[in-house]
Amino acid sequence: MTKVKTHFGELTVQEGIVPGDFTNIPIIDLSNLDSPDLASRRALADEIYDACTRVGFFYIKNHGIPPENVRAMHEAAQAFFALSHEKKMEYYLGKSNRYHGYSPLSGEHSDKDLFGSQTNLSESFDIGYEIAGDPSKSLSTDILPSDPFELYGGNQWPDDSVLPGFRTTYLAYFRACLALSRKLLRTFALALDLDEGYFDGFVTFPGCMSRLLHYPPQAVQGEERAGIEAHTDFECFTILSQDSVPALQVLNSSNQWVTAAPIPDTLVVNVGDFMSFWTGGKFRSTVHRVTNLTGENRYSVPFFFGVNYDATVEVLPTCVPESGEGAREAVKAGQYVRDRLSKSYIGFGEGETE
Repeated sequence: MTKVKTHFGELTVQEGIVPGDFTNIPIIDLSNLDSPDLASRRALADEIYDACTRVGFFYIKNHGIPPENVRAMHEAAQAFFALSHEKKMEYYLGKSNRYHGYSPLSGEHSDKDLFGSQTNLSESFDIGYEIAGDPSKSLSTDILPSDPFELYGGNQWPDDSVLPGFRTTYLAYFRACLALSRKLLRTFALALDLDEGYFDGFVTFPGCMSRLLHYPPQAVQGEERAGIEAHTDFECFTILSQDSVPALQVLNSSNQWVTAAPIPDTLVVNVGDFMSFWTGGKFRSTVHRVTNLTGENRYSVPFFFGVNYDATVEVLPTCVPESGEGAREAVKAGQYVRDRLSKSYIGFGEGETE
């Protein structure tokens, strides 16, 4: 663990997490993501390398996910959170030992190892990886791998009698995000001067989670109570769809919060801890938070793209410092994710204390 000094106090973060020097977040056009021309793909990889090393966040446009899929997911989110509290609690994540399901307002906080125990002013609904959500798999022939970390499956789906078409809509979006994530990961490999397929074996059954989030308007205008407190994401990277309400803020090296304002027809990508670990901190897993001071309801849909839970994540040979010092120890992906999750939910964590 290491310390990051900010104007609002000193944060304890994962080793190697250092804010970048930036005042805006770049926009990257993914039109050449599938280009048959290697030079075009390398040019795109160079843009991504620059964004990941300087900022750790970037917008993507022409990403290939149909706008109707994005719109349908936001409509599904609004429909779910419009259910009664009693109905939503039927899917309470405390009923699943895999951290999948509904978390009510103030039922979650950012990893206490990082930022203390203030609860988040948001409610959420999570699902994890399942075969039906993977476009590369078949329900008739593929099964989930052994799972000592108890993180795969266990999704709690509302029945069609409660929310017609909810599961179908959700899985369609999950599949689209997973397909895009695998393509992006190949571009990340190219950005690191690796073979484009270097990471393919790490994401055959990737530890993915998709979340619906609702941030109610705050009662006191200007009060800095975060919908989600300052944190980093666990996985390789996150693909975020946000509505028109600005609230996402990213921390830079000047201790300023830079707003990642919604831009129509774009998604936001941010580097997670695993990618930072792989690159020895070259790719920044940047501290961020969500603070909704607009007086409006905000809805967002993040897709957290991770690696197979049995994978070991360690510094890439090309990213080890010349001195050999400063490289963090290897981590088992499933154990790391479970440890972080267990510190995030109130009353629902292994060995958690209040």
